[in-house]
Amino acid sequence: MALLRRSMRHRLANVSILALLCVGSAVAAPIGALNVTNCTGGGVTVTATTIDWLLPVGGGNGCIGTDTGTNVTYTGGGPLLSGDLTGLIKDLTNPPTAGQNIDFMHWTDQPNLHFDLTTLGPGVANLVCSATLDQNNPSCSVAAGSPFILSPTSTGTAISLSARGAAHDLSAQTSLWLGNYTTQFPGVTPAELQSAILSGTTIPGFCVGGACTSTYSGSFAVTVSPVPEPVSLTLIGAGLVALSVKKWRVRA
Repeated sequence: MALLRRSMRHRLANVSILALLCVGSAVAAPIGALNVTNCTGGGVTVTATTIDWLLPVGGGNGCIGTDTGTNVTYTGGGPLLSGDLTGLIKDLTNPPTAGQNIDFMHWTDQPNLHFDLTTLGPGVANLVCSATLDQNNPSCSVAAGSPFILSPTSTGTAISLSARGAAHDLSAQTSLWLGNYTTQFPGVTPAELQSAILSGTTIPGFCVGGACTSTYSGSFAVTVSPVPEPVSLTLIGAGLVALSVKKWRVRA
């Protein structure tokens, strides 16, 4: 009987230790896919040093909508889904000034969801932009330090802007978001766009006075940062201590 009771105590100890070690972080922070586009009649105007997301005019904001495939769940509301057209995105300078990165993307009808900006770019080292529409030619940046990447295609030029940041809600956790904004300039070469932005040459329908305008879209992954919560670290530590004590007693 004594041997049976000892065996049962050891099994219970093993079960308790396993429960402690298997307790993981609750996924309470924002997570999912975020695909965005400009609102009807909107777009983006870029210069060598600024990004102006269009509509509404003024206030340092542009109108942004969630595109097909968006499904971000979070604590305190939501989920944020495709077709929510009440979002705002902040205009930027390069590099962003104080305050432009806080609530960089946000939706007025979901006030507990926040997308802060941490990083734009980088661009590429090549500053010799292609003068032909050949997708085999290398991508370029407009100037040194520019976060925009100009890539020639068979029909025009695609401009991409990578961005990343932190997403948070009413939970104590923070997520990471990472992806790209893209815009298209049909029939325009990268070299023509580079000249229009740096020298102010005009491209009918797109560029005037060093500013180029087009529509845009963006695609981002929102993932929970792989850092355990403090309570989980405490439980894991307690489990390891309990395991060490158990082994010491068995050996004794």
